[in-house]
Amino acid sequence: MRACLHGQNGREFLLLDARQRVEDSRREIARATALRTFASLQSGDGQFGDVASDTLVSFNFASDSTAHALVTGGAGFIGSHCVLALLQHGYAVTTIDNLSRGNVGAIRALKFNARKGSFRVVHGDLGRIQDVEAAFRNTNMPVDVVFHFAAIAYVGESMADPLKYYSNITSNTVNLLRVMHSLGVKILIYSSTCAVYGNVDSLPITESTPTKPINPYGRSKLYAENAIKDYASSNPNFKAAILRYFNVFGSDPEGLIGELPRAELREHGRISGACFDAALKNIDKLTVMGTQFPTRDGTTVRDFVHVVDLVDAHITVMEANRLENPPVLYNVGTGNGISMREFVESCKNVTGVDVDVYYRAEPRPGDYAKVYANVDKIRRELGWVAKYTDLSESLMHAWVFRKKLKSGAWL
Repeated sequence: MRACLHGQNGREFLLLDARQRVEDSRREIARATALRTFASLQSGDGQFGDVASDTLVSFNFASDSTAHALVTGGAGFIGSHCVLALLQHGYAVTTIDNLSRGNVGAIRALKFNARKGSFRVVHGDLGRIQDVEAAFRNTNMPVDVVFHFAAIAYVGESMADPLKYYSNITSNTVNLLRVMHSLGVKILIYSSTCAVYGNVDSLPITESTPTKPINPYGRSKLYAENAIKDYASSNPNFKAAILRYFNVFGSDPEGLIGELPRAELREHGRISGACFDAALKNIDKLTVMGTQFPTRDGTTVRDFVHVVDLVDAHITVMEANRLENPPVLYNVGTGNGISMREFVESCKNVTGVDVDVYYRAEPRPGDYAKVYANVDKIRRELGWVAKYTDLSESLMHAWVFRKKLKSGAWL
């Protein structure tokens, strides 16, 4: 077709085509750089130097931004995917993260691919009021909505060090509410957990199922929910939504960001990350804890929800204006329970690696037998349903990302 073009129109077409190829090349370089830096797990003070904003200098967001969203924990697995989705929806986004659990590579990947003037990064800790205030201040756009993801989230660790969880989850949520109150920010979407339900008497779990958490992680999350509800009851203009999500996994289908467990946290990590680590020979074998639960095969049963679906639920709540006082509550899941044994077999099929699996009878401390959601309420009120319900497809998203990082194919 190109050979048939003549004259001015032909030259314009070729010029546009050349520009497009330059732009495509630029994007590929940025993508490769982002993926390379994502693979780095460096953390700690100073590691945000090349991407964090100086909070003493005013940050000017692009004037065409939809709204200004503050995302806590934007370097984390779920938080980073929420940042990506918000940027794709045209939001101006500020994130605050202290890198205690997150990955600076995820921030760099987001930074490289964000349009100019759309993404601001604050290296700070929710435990320090001055850091939280810095995340809200000194921009040309006031914060319109807060998406609160920042939290440590390992059941076993919470049993061993409960005070760490009450400080990181409950107290930090109170700090966030204090700053929101002082600055007049009135909208919060809180990322909670099905762990607040504990061992339930009947399934599936609805929003009216009694909350009886059996570990400090679940209790600290429930106390944070209560703080939000109590604050709302004393502030009529404040509106919030609390989303209790189930077991999250997967990754961005386009492969920009994904789940990359830090080596020092592997013993606490998600089953998907552990399975991939075993397939990649980062660990000798995959250990599944608990084989004597009252379930169909003795292993725990969970509702696995794709991370892209999870963040889509959060944004749907925001854009549908389903924020209320008292705070509205939604379960976010697929409504189906999958056993650990079934999950592992699917993971082995996806990776094509005959992973050595050790099934240990002793369960994780504070674990529960079966948890899966009734998602009728969010479907009825918002029309939201999980899109990625095929387990193999969702695992493949995460596996392709992990494998390419491991092999260096995208470097």
